[in-house]
Amino acid sequence: MSKLRVFIVSQEEPFYIPKVIRYLVEHQNENFEIVGASRLQPHRKNKTMKDWLLERTQIYTYWELFITTCFFIYCKIGFKILAKMGVDNPFSVKHVYAKNAINEIETNDINSPFYLTKLRELKIDVVLSISPPQLFGKDLLNLPNKVCLNAHGTLLPRHRGVFGSWWMLFNGDKEIGTTIHTMVEKLDAGEIVWQKEIPMPAQPTQYAIAYHTKKIMAVGLVETLNKLNVKSLDVIKSPYQESYHRAPTKEQGRSFHKKGLRVVTFKNAKLTLSKSF
Repeated sequence: MSKLRVFIVSQEEPFYIPKVIRYLVEHQNENFEIVGASRLQPHRKNKTMKDWLLERTQIYTYWELFITTCFFIYCKIGFKILAKMGVDNPFSVKHVYAKNAINEIETNDINSPFYLTKLRELKIDVVLSISPPQLFGKDLLNLPNKVCLNAHGTLLPRHRGVFGSWWMLFNGDKEIGTTIHTMVEKLDAGEIVWQKEIPMPAQPTQYAIAYHTKKIMAVGLVETLNKLNVKSLDVIKSPYQESYHRAPTKEQGRSFHKKGLRVVTFKNAKLTLSKSF
């Protein structure tokens, strides 16, 4: 039995995605191997980095922006300097790939003909989507020999769309979790093949929820790939009611904080700035 040839499409984000990808790399086995990957900028294709930042100013307080800035300085600047001295950088997706000799294919458009041609050369069995800011087109969805799988940090079909960890907190959910599903052209749709829930953590923040759902995600992806190489994946009927969200508005951000909810606190550094799960 040959290994599944897996390709990852994600974004370059310092806090959680490097932990997920490191877990996947460390748990490669006789069932799957990562043969390549692409990192995208965190803003969507029709947006700029300025738009990405403005979205967050709608829902962060000035204090939360200050905390996030401190976290970013620690990860993006501090460890970038240390990396030049040979220190391992746990907060960079690029560094995880380089350290493990995983072939990176660069692109600004995952649906471009040139990019798809490069992917076909790798004879990919599974494409894993981990929080990429671009939608998969029909040609990319049909490219792998087996399937495109998306890992979504909510209990689908509840909280389809973006800012899932924020909406779980805003809506007062009693449980959080992650879903892995096959991909179709409709966003966060397709057949659910893996799902796990846990209780909402004590004193939750958006950042704490993101940590826990990404931790669940890492485990679920390994379990799903191991199973897929042995037999077909079972389709799961989710008990959750469907909802869809865009980025929160400024008014919703104010309402969020009036409820006593928080995006991030300095206490979240223990989870957010941990080197692994």
